[in-house]
Amino acid sequence: MKKSAPMLVALLVVALMGLSIVILGGAGAADANAATCTTALAPVGDGTHGAGAVVPAEGWEPPVTQDGAAAVVPISPQGPQQNPHWTEQQVRNASTITNVARTRGLSPRAAVIAVATAMQESTLENLDHGDRDSLGLFQQRPSQGWGTAAQITDPVYASNKFYDGLVTVKDWQTRPLTQAAQAVQRSGLPDAYAKWEQSAGGLVSTTWGTAAVTSVFAGCDPAPGAAPGTGTDPAADFTAKNPRTPAQAIAVARAAAASGRSDFHNHCDNFVAQAYGWGSSGSESANIHWQRLVASGDGHPGDNSPPPGALLFYDSGSEFGHVALYLGGDMIASTDINGYGTIGIRPRSDITDGTWHMRYRGWAAPAFPSAGGTSTLPVPGGTT
Repeated sequence: MKKSAPMLVALLVVALMGLSIVILGGAGAADANAATCTTALAPVGDGTHGAGAVVPAEGWEPPVTQDGAAAVVPISPQGPQQNPHWTEQQVRNASTITNVARTRGLSPRAAVIAVATAMQESTLENLDHGDRDSLGLFQQRPSQGWGTAAQITDPVYASNKFYDGLVTVKDWQTRPLTQAAQAVQRSGLPDAYAKWEQSAGGLVSTTWGTAAVTSVFAGCDPAPGAAPGTGTDPAADFTAKNPRTPAQAIAVARAAAASGRSDFHNHCDNFVAQAYGWGSSGSESANIHWQRLVASGDGHPGDNSPPPGALLFYDSGSEFGHVALYLGGDMIASTDINGYGTIGIRPRSDITDGTWHMRYRGWAAPAFPSAGGTSTLPVPGGTT
C-alpha cells in the first residue's frame, strides 16, 4: 500500500456537501438486482421535529428536522481491515466512483464494492501501467475487451464498465464483497478485496451526502448501528498525539459530568477535544471531523466494538452531526444529553434508541487534525 503524507480534506468535504441526498425508490422485478440495500434513516427528532419522545427543548442537540431523504451505506467487513490514509486525489477518485453509482440509480452497496475493488487494484490511483496491459483505477485490460487505453483511464468510463459487470452478478447485493468483486474482476487474488470494505464504506458515505451513514448489515437489512457491545472492551491502541492520555480524557469527562458543567450546547466536538486537552478540535463540526478521520485512516465505519477513549460519531440528520466520548462498558460522555449544554454520562444506546434516534456512524481514534489551544476542563487530582 502506498503511504502518503497526511493532508486535510475539508475543502473536498465542503464541495461534496452540495450533493443532493437520494433515496432509491422501490425497484420492479426487472431492476431489483440493481437497486437494493437502500433502507432510509430512522426519523430524527424530539416528537415535534421527528420521531422520539417529547423532551424539553434544552435537552436537545441539535434541534433538527429530517427534511428529505437519507441513505444507509451497508458494510459487512470480513477479516482484518486496512484503514490507510487517503490523499485528496485518492478521495476524489473514490468520489467519482461513488457518484457514477448514484447517477446510474445504483445503491450505496454497489459503490462500496466498486471503491473497495479500486482500493485493491490501484490504491485509488488512475494508473497508466499495471500487470501486462492493465490500466486505470480498476486495472482493466484493453486486450480483454474493457475498452481502449484512453477509455479505461477515464475514471467515469472505468467505473461504468465495472458496474456493467457487477449488476449481472447473481445476488451481488448480499454476497460477501470479495466474492462480488471477484466475479467482475477475475483476479489472481480473489480474497484480496475483503480488507478494504470498512474504509470503502467510510469514503462512500462521505461522498453520498451529509445524511448518509455506514451501518454493519446482515443481507440488505442494516442492523442497529449502536447496539450494545458484547464481552470485554478491546484495548486501546491509539497512535494519535494529544496533550492527555485516553485514561486522563475519560477522567476529565467524568469529572465534568459530576460538576454539572453546562456551557457546551451544540459544542460536542469541542467537548471531546477539551477532554483530550485541546482548546478547540480543529474541525468545523462533528461531521467534518468524522470525514477527516475516515480519510486519514483513523475512522472505523460501522464498527461496534470501540475501545475506551474512542470518539463515537453519529448522524443527527443535520450538517453538524454528533460525537461522544466512549468511557467503556457501553457508557458514553456526551453534551446536551442531560439538558441544555450539560455534559452527562449515559448508556450509548440512549443516543440511538432513546430520545435522539440518531444513526451510529462508527468510532474513531482520538485524533484532532488542526487542533489547538488549551482545555478549560481540568484533569482531576490524582489522575495518571
